[in-house]
Amino acid sequence: MLALCLLIPLALLAASCGSNSDSTTPEDPDSQNPVTTTIEGEDSSDGTTPEVSPPRSTTSAQSEPPSGDTAENSNSGALPAANQQSQVNQSEATAVSAGRNHACALHQNGSISCWGRNRYGQLGDGTGGNEGDMSSVPVKVQGIDDATAISAGGGHTCVLHQTGNISCWGRNSTGPLGDGTRDDSSVPVKVQGIDDATAISAGGGHTCALHEGGTISCWGGWRGKSSVPVEIDGITDAIAISAGDYDSCALHEGGTISCWDREAESVPEKIDGISDATAIDAGSGGTVYGNSCALHQTGSISCWGPSFRSVPEEIDDVSDATAIAVGEDHSCALHQNGNISCWGNNRSAQLGNYAAEFESSMPVRVTGISDAAAITAGSEYSCTLHQTRNISCWGSNEDGRLGNGTNNYSSVPVKVQDIDDITAVNAGGGYSCVLHNGGNISCWGWNRYGQLGDGTGGTYHDYSPAPVKVVGIDDATAITTTWSNACALHQNGRISCWGDNRFGQLGNGTGGNEGDISSVLVKVKNIDDATAISTSWTNSCALHQNGTISCWGINLTAQLGDTEEYIYLVPVKVKGIQDATAISSSRNHSCALHQNGTISCWGGNDRGQLGDGTGGNEDNYSSVPVKVKDIDDATAISTGENHSCALHQTGSISCWGSNRYGQLGKGTRNDLEDHSSVPIKVMGIDDATAISTSWDHSCALRQTGNISCWGSNWAGQLGNGTGGDSDLTDYIPMPVKVASIEDAIAISAGGSHSCALHQNGTISCWGINLTALPDVDHPFRFVVGFGG
Repeated sequence: MLALCLLIPLALLAASCGSNSDSTTPEDPDSQNPVTTTIEGEDSSDGTTPEVSPPRSTTSAQSEPPSGDTAENSNSGALPAANQQSQVNQSEATAVSAGRNHACALHQNGSISCWGRNRYGQLGDGTGGNEGDMSSVPVKVQGIDDATAISAGGGHTCVLHQTGNISCWGRNSTGPLGDGTRDDSSVPVKVQGIDDATAISAGGGHTCALHEGGTISCWGGWRGKSSVPVEIDGITDAIAISAGDYDSCALHEGGTISCWDREAESVPEKIDGISDATAIDAGSGGTVYGNSCALHQTGSISCWGPSFRSVPEEIDDVSDATAIAVGEDHSCALHQNGNISCWGNNRSAQLGNYAAEFESSMPVRVTGISDAAAITAGSEYSCTLHQTRNISCWGSNEDGRLGNGTNNYSSVPVKVQDIDDITAVNAGGGYSCVLHNGGNISCWGWNRYGQLGDGTGGTYHDYSPAPVKVVGIDDATAITTTWSNACALHQNGRISCWGDNRFGQLGNGTGGNEGDISSVLVKVKNIDDATAISTSWTNSCALHQNGTISCWGINLTAQLGDTEEYIYLVPVKVKGIQDATAISSSRNHSCALHQNGTISCWGGNDRGQLGDGTGGNEDNYSSVPVKVKDIDDATAISTGENHSCALHQTGSISCWGSNRYGQLGKGTRNDLEDHSSVPIKVMGIDDATAISTSWDHSCALRQTGNISCWGSNWAGQLGNGTGGDSDLTDYIPMPVKVASIEDAIAISAGGSHSCALHQNGTISCWGINLTALPDVDHPFRFVVGFGG
């Protein structure tokens, strides 16, 4: 099921061999809601309806325009197109590998994304490990940014690094992760003793690696004899390796093939009648269609099985193949012209042709694909990498293995969801939103107040685990989110808001009562020259072109800069500010950055959040801006619930206000009433480029692309792999590094979660996931992944 990768093709593009079925009996698929995602999909690549009924046995097989990808258990080993001319985004795929019930993509920047079943953590994003865990859209694998090859197996996945090392994750009961243990892992672990690998292949319950000198090492197996690599005797000239479900095979320099059983107990035996092979896929061997196949120099294909001792037979009507992929019960060939043909079982439409019968011993063309660059096949599904670096899959979609955000199978290829056009990300209270290049906005997560903006929501249990487009906006230049509402800035200087309106925070003259919401955009009144927008749970503020500021919503602590009304349903000007360059508002106070680098704040001051050296009790507030002490070089400002932070020109950060959860980052927290009414420097940060504060934690983006967070960690919102036990005493009063993020370009701290935008346009989030994922047993997901 796993196709071998040639060394010469690896020089063109580092896309190594694929995946195989699990060593154990395939598990019954279970339907489950997807985990957090940050991607949006498209319909089938040929414009046809992406999800259709199963093929009818009364219809004969017909040839159609090619399309396709291979399925889960085997890796195609097919080469990506060497003649790709267009400049591709770093997030675009360069290789795809289909495992039994999950698939993975290798991206141009060396990162990995996976989708499908996640029972054993085989998606590698730090989640999973329970029956029913899955993701129907790609999520980013933690901590990998230098991969050159990917291989998805039965219940585990392995990646080859530029250094020649190998990392694996997922199911490890038989030792296929190679780390010397039998413990499953939802994040990558290093294979012991390998630093010179040139190719990797993950089988059903074992894994094999090709070394620089032509030798091969394998580990794992159904009986799990070795959880660390052991060398295969008698092989010194291999140029490719394929680990199947039952057997493993090596392609030799002369074009011959040797195979041995999965326990490496048998001596490698030469396959009779093959002397000109250029690629090999060991396959599953589990059914009449689950065999091993070899690609010949002539473009023909020969297959044998279910045991490698059987005699190879040539596949009819295939004479121009450039790659071969064997799934659990079907096989596929990539043709020179970019078409794909598949044969074998078709009960789940894995042959990719609606007209095909329930099975076919003759190859049938996959519908709608004519630009395939690589092919991989798994358990009742297949996937292809297109020359455009997109990925399409077809067949069974149990566990979300097609990666299109649904659980519906498709007899025609459907595009794997991806996002590579994100320019900004904002984390709200249980939901998140992203701004796209074209001015659209997508949101996902909790939708109790209609804060996803798609016209739905309004009840406590409303949510969307996948991004949905905000209706009626295509010219946004900025997005801001809070606990229960969001606002967008338009190109023309107007502002639209949606979601919770109990406190008039939508600014359109309505609201102010319990239950007032809007699940669609409404225009904020009397603003047509805004350059920035900042929202909080109860109020919002806009920065005007002339440097003035207007605010609306609740005014309990004079946070709108006025004392006349309790609630303002339309914007009111803040007094005394004429030269603001940035604005940040919270539930009880707001702050402005001035042209000269100073900062002014107004509103509540019971925890010293105005930063002027006063405050400390509930009666303290100011309806007019007061200057924050000792700051004259600020470049950015961010307000949390009861604290604020400023970024200095030097890259250092100062915070003031409440320190109840260590959110000032000073290294200590004396008691629940701990606060500072003047700015204090955050420990250990002198290279920050951005700052984001939330309810009770803060995060900073570093010049290196890393992220550091500090403060409350009861939901794991600091992203360092700790916390998440619902213990409100769980906090870290000094910056800690967010795990597995090295290439961030933007950061947003939400209510109890945070999100980062990567250089390649993908999103990673971490912290509480209760309202974004219907998994009440595991609400805390430390997600640092594609989306992710």
